Amino acid sequence: MTEPPAPWAQASLDDADAFDFSLPQATATEASPHNLGRLYQDELTSSPDERSEPRARVLATLAAALQMHDRLNLPKDPYGAMMQMGDRRTAIPSDWKGESISVLERLGCRATNPVIRARLCDIAWFLQRNLVQTGHQAAAAYLATARGLCDGMIADATDGQVPGVWILTLQKALRRGLQICMQLRPADPELGELEAFIFDAADQFEAKGNPRALLAMLTLAYDFELGDPAAYAGRIEQAATQQGEGGPHITTDALVLAAKAWRRAKDTDGHDRCMMQASEAMVAHANSINQAFSASHFLQEAINLLRGLRSPAAKDRKRDLRIDLIRMQAAAEDEMGVFEHPADLTKLIEWTTEHTNGVTLLDGLFLLAAINRPKSISDLTTEARRNIVDHPLTAMFGVQQHDADGYVRFRAPGASPGQESPEALEHQIAKQEEIHRQVVVEGQIKIVIRNLASHFPISEGDILPLCRESPFVPTDLSRTYARGLTAFFHGDMTTALSILTPLLEASLVYVLKGHDVDVVRHDEEAGTQEDMTITQLFKNLRKELDDIFGDAITGDIDRVFLARSGPCLRHAVAHGTMHDQTPYMPDAIYACWLILHLCLLPLFDRYKQLRVGTDSQEPAAEDGVSVSDAAGEI
Repeated sequence: MTEPPAPWAQASLDDADAFDFSLPQATATEASPHNLGRLYQDELTSSPDERSEPRARVLATLAAALQMHDRLNLPKDPYGAMMQMGDRRTAIPSDWKGESISVLERLGCRATNPVIRARLCDIAWFLQRNLVQTGHQAAAAYLATARGLCDGMIADATDGQVPGVWILTLQKALRRGLQICMQLRPADPELGELEAFIFDAADQFEAKGNPRALLAMLTLAYDFELGDPAAYAGRIEQAATQQGEGGPHITTDALVLAAKAWRRAKDTDGHDRCMMQASEAMVAHANSINQAFSASHFLQEAINLLRGLRSPAAKDRKRDLRIDLIRMQAAAEDEMGVFEHPADLTKLIEWTTEHTNGVTLLDGLFLLAAINRPKSISDLTTEARRNIVDHPLTAMFGVQQHDADGYVRFRAPGASPGQESPEALEHQIAKQEEIHRQVVVEGQIKIVIRNLASHFPISEGDILPLCRESPFVPTDLSRTYARGLTAFFHGDMTTALSILTPLLEASLVYVLKGHDVDVVRHDEEAGTQEDMTITQLFKNLRKELDDIFGDAITGDIDRVFLARSGPCLRHAVAHGTMHDQTPYMPDAIYACWLILHLCLLPLFDRYKQLRVGTDSQEPAAEDGVSVSDAAGEI
């Protein structure tokens, strides 16, 4: 069944031929595609009863095509929906098919405003690449748009509200024109004309003392490898130092661009000089901020700009900045605060309490081990993407996680729907899993442990038989495991976490060896051999771990014990970086529960069989067998 065309793709060729471009009059001199689209949209909505008329159909086409979101950083997919809400969205190029592409081409050829002509011919050529002449017309129209902006024949109405926005409009027009030329064969004459215009405009802007516009032109020259970089690298460097009102970020970006141009020109001294200046601009900005937390971020950026520089001056400066960064991060601790969002777990606690009343110790232990099931990576990723769609504002900003000393532990860029980086997804998953762990610990794990502790004097003798039977526990570590788990049930979390965390590594090695997986690391220089650490296991043998445990469990171990985006408990325990409260936090309690879960997981089938036999002999569950007797039968 053929889908009906989108409302903005219903105009016919006859409609296009009859359309009068002279109305509304404001469209004749407007340089912003979005503003033009809004003008046509306003005319369309002002006469709702005439939307089926030929002019209304063309107005809908023009409004939709001109108001698409431009993504010029993706030259192979330059336009997308301006807005998307659920299954509804605004226009995208693929909405125009068949005759509607010819309508765009016809309207583009007839348009008097070069901005309209450029956008419509661009979309028509983008959708149908055999329209080579239309592509040349689009590139020529973008050049005409740039000339009109410089000559004052057209103007961006937004410039009155945001001074200087016309420079961005100018740069976008030239950039898209160059992108089209790079995909046309042949690219001339438009490519040569665009290149000549860019350098002529750069000369004019330099003569008028407009460094921002000069940088916009020379940025295009660098991005598209136009001209000799040695001829304009110095001009970029000079313009960067004149960017007084632009702020430190614009100055730094311009200096980095100049450094790249010097490097392309094979001038190492020029490259290093500009990178040093860019670093000092970030240092000056950091020193101007009264908040140590924010200032440390920009000081780290200054250090990053010096990476790769081999001159003695750069190395000395990098060392000094690292010392300053450590001091500033230490001061940032006083600025850290706590954000709380209360959640009512009453119903969950009541449900857990109801299901733990009257159980035997054996039933309680297995109930506790089964109280939660880790989610698979695919489910967590799907949930993270859904959160990004549902809460775009909270996801669009980059994040930076600091440890207790103020050191940066993890960074992730912002994310938007459909454009998530692996780091952004990792942060989203870590954030939602942190909340999940808190709910499980406060609403279920603590409730079960409290109930068992109030009815049974749990000792190592109760836990040891299960540890001896578990294939997850190395045979020579069953008593140590029992001691750590007993401390967990007694609430001695410092002992529990300190014992169980290193044992997790031993168990993973033990299980892998049992599956004939080589876990030995060879040190060729020293001529020695040793088992891989848990970090090396997850780096080199992740597939084998997933095959044995499943990606849900290995992912949970990674997020709780290893990943820098999470609590990273293995590092904290191994290197003594945790504080006195760490073992009593929800993440640490969940970590100990996870190890209990791994210990009892292989015993669940035999436990079920045992319970069937026990229930048939002893109907009263509270009078069931002891853990020792049950483990013996297991």
